[in-house]
Amino acid sequence: MSPLSRIRLLRAAIWLLAAITLAAACGADAPAPKAAPAATTPALASPTPDATAPSHSSPTPAPTSLPTAQPTVVATPAAAPAPTALPTPKPTLAPTAPPTAKPTLAPTAPPTPKPTLAPTAPPTAKPTPQPTAQPTPADPPATPEPPPPTWSGTLSYRVLATHPHDTTAFTQGLLWFDGLVYESTGLRGQSVLRIIDLPTGRVLQETAADPQHFGEGLALVDNRLIWLTWRAGTAGVYHRDTLDQTDSFTYSGEGWGLCHDGARLVMSDGSSTLTFRHPATFETLGSVPVVDTDGQPVERLNELECVGDDVWANVWLTDRIVVIDPATGAVIAEADMAGIISPHPASDNSNDVLNGIAYRPETGTFLITGKRWPAIFEVRFESQP
Repeated sequence: MSPLSRIRLLRAAIWLLAAITLAAACGADAPAPKAAPAATTPALASPTPDATAPSHSSPTPAPTSLPTAQPTVVATPAAAPAPTALPTPKPTLAPTAPPTAKPTLAPTAPPTPKPTLAPTAPPTAKPTPQPTAQPTPADPPATPEPPPPTWSGTLSYRVLATHPHDTTAFTQGLLWFDGLVYESTGLRGQSVLRIIDLPTGRVLQETAADPQHFGEGLALVDNRLIWLTWRAGTAGVYHRDTLDQTDSFTYSGEGWGLCHDGARLVMSDGSSTLTFRHPATFETLGSVPVVDTDGQPVERLNELECVGDDVWANVWLTDRIVVIDPATGAVIAEADMAGIISPHPASDNSNDVLNGIAYRPETGTFLITGKRWPAIFEVRFESQP
């Protein structure tokens, strides 16, 4: 209880005691007032919550025994009203703390996804056995080219066919491949490389040399045509099918005839010597001098054709063809072609001589022509007994 409340309660008690004392002193003389209901002392605040203050009243005196008189009732004087106690202020409650916020929970990590399993490959179906096909008869193997015969001594020939030839072609190199004739020609400003249809003599395709070059012999290595020049020291490389130039080689000396024996190039330079060269680099690999059966050198070796292990050569300014063993340089066979054409073109121009040899392995025959000749002769050679 607060001190102020206690003081007020004490004052009320003093006032009440004084009133009781005063009433007792004046009670005999004063007219008896009507009995008043005893005042109920208002409840005093008590330290004990909800306790009720006791009521204070005087005891009623016993009646006087006078026969006639009405009993006098001593009235209990009404107690002076106690000062109204101020209402006890409600205790100030401490401000209610705001409810404690629930702790913020860290966001729950999403459940770890189950590892994705690679899709199970469907079981490999067992291969359905295919019905065994009846063996198809294999194509008959291509007929191998017959090996060239062994040549020796003096050769005879027989003309099997005559094909047209361009009389302006100053023939320097001649070869056969896959049903076509490849020809190189000479003379400055007129040298060309061409593909010819043999039966008709028609030029299917051609390309010209540098006007300053004098074209010479020709050889085929795979799909490359290698074309010599006479004194320019240059060999051009051309694509077999398009006749486009793709490369070139250089060399010293003159270029006359050229052929490929399957492993190396064989080159003539107008002398009695054959020079061997690398087919990819044109590097010199060696040489061999060519000698006749009497041991004399064979000069002016010109256009060449490699046939098997042998080298065939025109001898310039003559109608003579010699067959050479390149391992030794010995002439092992020869043919005289003087009667193959009549009249002979050289009768009008001494340069229009026999020059041009091409071997057809599938038939075992040779194509023979000359400079500005009107025909290409297909012949078969035979050794004389």
